[in-house]
Amino acid sequence: MNGDSYVHFADKEYILNKYHDTSKPFNGFGRFIRRDALFDPASGMEPESLYKLVEQNDIAAGGAPHSLRKARAIYTLLENTRICCDSRDRFPAINIVDRPLKKCIVDKWKKEVFQQIIPETGKLRTQLENDGIVTIWPDYDHSVPVWERVFRRGFTGLYADAKAAMDTLESRRPLTPEESAFYESVFISCRAFLLLCARLEKLASDTPGARRMAAALGALQHRGAQTVYEALLQIYLYFMVSEHVDNLQVRSLGNLDAELYPFYLSDLSKGVTEDEIRTDLAYFFMQFTAIGNYWNQPFYLGGNDAEEKSLINPLSYIILDVYDRMGIYNPKIQIKTNENTPKEFVLKALDMIRRGHSCIVFVSDSTVRSALEKAGATPEEARTCHIKGCYEYSVDGSLDTGMNYVNLLKPLEYCMHGGNDGITGKAAGLTCPLEYDSFDAFFAEYKRQLAHLCDTAIEVVNSFENYFDNINPQPLLSSTFPSCIEQGRDAFGGGALYNDSSMSFGFIANLSDSLTQIKRLVFDEKKYTLQQLRGILDSDFAGNEKLRMSLLHNPEKYGNNREIPDAFARDITSFISGYICGKHNAARRGGRWNCGFHIARMVYIQAPLTASTPDGRLRGEELSKNVSASMGQNREGITAAILSSTKIDASAFCGDAALDAGLLPSAVRGQDGLEAMYGLLMTFIGRGGQAIQFNVFDADTLRAAQANPEQYRDLQIRVSGWNVLFNNIKKEEQDGFIRQAEALV
Repeated sequence: MNGDSYVHFADKEYILNKYHDTSKPFNGFGRFIRRDALFDPASGMEPESLYKLVEQNDIAAGGAPHSLRKARAIYTLLENTRICCDSRDRFPAINIVDRPLKKCIVDKWKKEVFQQIIPETGKLRTQLENDGIVTIWPDYDHSVPVWERVFRRGFTGLYADAKAAMDTLESRRPLTPEESAFYESVFISCRAFLLLCARLEKLASDTPGARRMAAALGALQHRGAQTVYEALLQIYLYFMVSEHVDNLQVRSLGNLDAELYPFYLSDLSKGVTEDEIRTDLAYFFMQFTAIGNYWNQPFYLGGNDAEEKSLINPLSYIILDVYDRMGIYNPKIQIKTNENTPKEFVLKALDMIRRGHSCIVFVSDSTVRSALEKAGATPEEARTCHIKGCYEYSVDGSLDTGMNYVNLLKPLEYCMHGGNDGITGKAAGLTCPLEYDSFDAFFAEYKRQLAHLCDTAIEVVNSFENYFDNINPQPLLSSTFPSCIEQGRDAFGGGALYNDSSMSFGFIANLSDSLTQIKRLVFDEKKYTLQQLRGILDSDFAGNEKLRMSLLHNPEKYGNNREIPDAFARDITSFISGYICGKHNAARRGGRWNCGFHIARMVYIQAPLTASTPDGRLRGEELSKNVSASMGQNREGITAAILSSTKIDASAFCGDAALDAGLLPSAVRGQDGLEAMYGLLMTFIGRGGQAIQFNVFDADTLRAAQANPEQYRDLQIRVSGWNVLFNNIKKEEQDGFIRQAEALV
């Protein structure tokens, strides 16, 4: 065994090639590369034939409710897909690739909704996306099951709970057809999961060296988990079925240290060694490295118990230690941090970061809880909330949706072009003047255009979210939600405890810096008219490079603790949260709207569709991330960045407001450097920041890695809300990080 990683070298090679052929280029964005040769043909049907069977069965189902058709498709797949149990792994393999139900039925149902039921919404959605205004799609990417029920009840218990709830409801009144279909879909999905366990148990029993796996799979067919290994196996199997069969991303593996700790103590009391538990954890983490989800697979640690004592425990340290020694970058780790999170634990995590583990993000427990309580959650619901996705959060048993990415620079284009798009010239916003008497009038017009854009996006999303459970019903997730089982309603049909929608706004730094320069150049110093500045931007600064350089190097930039741009950032975020939060979302879901300021890869995708900006950015250049300064513009250091970002009230909305913190390796060396990192983190938490993530790098190292990638195969970097290898991102993205590192000098 490799003493550094807990995973046998030969085992590691097998696991990493379990779903991807690592001899081929990285496939990106978490899609499996077919590894059919790994699976014995006798273990199930050949994939293409199986998928055709699913399609044929669904066509034959005709007018049956979608929930039933989906559940039956899940059963067919899990009954017939090829499987593999191997002595080199502690977790089985399931030959499901590229989310077949998405291709077989879900995309068909989505097409029916957008093209036949709400065609005008579909056209508007496409237009908004094509013009870089708002990128919107149905969000099946942020679910978290009630893990405690998955562990404690198992799918036999979940089946029994659903049956009892149905009988109780039916004793009061006849079930509606929709309720009957819902419960039957839950029963079918639970049976399908148990059938998969039975198939895997039989195969593992016949596989030399897999007896322990077989025993655990047998036990999970009759009860919940009772050991760390059984709990990890249950998590993995649920993840595989939900993510790759049920077409619903599992965006947190849960509060892993707190959830597993009772199993850990029980294992130790029964003679299981700590080293054995460490090895199980290592093989578990390796599964998600092998799957290779581009966005990474998150889990979180920490938080407080009901007595407000930290949930950090001995297993928390073990988890970090195992991860550290493995040298992997996926899954990613979120730490729910507050003032009583043990300093020793935080220092351990910070030390990992400064040594290259940029997979870790710190999320402020107090800020998150304050935001949730302001939105109506109880203190207990807020205390036990999930951290998920990149750094989002939600109450256990709730289902909030997002993927509505608003480009904050588009309303600025409308203000400067009489309501027209600055790229296409099309009428896109509200008709407005081309000149303004004062900056206050200009800024008021910006907010009017932004409000109109928000209203448009809300109208589009509310329209299609009424059909969420029609497009992609979720019997498996719903079986874990008590509120769904009690009501007989799908989680996407309003059955979850909370059913909120969120809108994400991007490029707050570019906007704040641009407003600062418009105010200065046009209205304060009167060096240019708005028409002249508009002409310069429309020409992409052609013939005005000197002006562009002066704008780029102007010190009045957000992220440097400067009064004017920081005030704009605070004002705009306050305006957005006040305008959006609390509005009703789709009637069928029965929830509320919220907002956040994380926009993922839109910093690259919407950039070519966004005109040049008054902060000196050329059309097509990368846009700013999260609530951080634009790349290369944080010239006053990390303390200034913290001061700027925490002027935003992150408790005013239940969404993300993450700061990307860049640090030089020389600044974090030794114990003094570690203490400095800790001081920065706790200052950020104390000032009400929501989430902070660190990259520790210097420009020379990044340039060397770009020139000689083979020498820097393991160099990790934090991108927006996930972790990647530096070699796996595009050159334009690498250049952005180099600019950021250069600004640290």
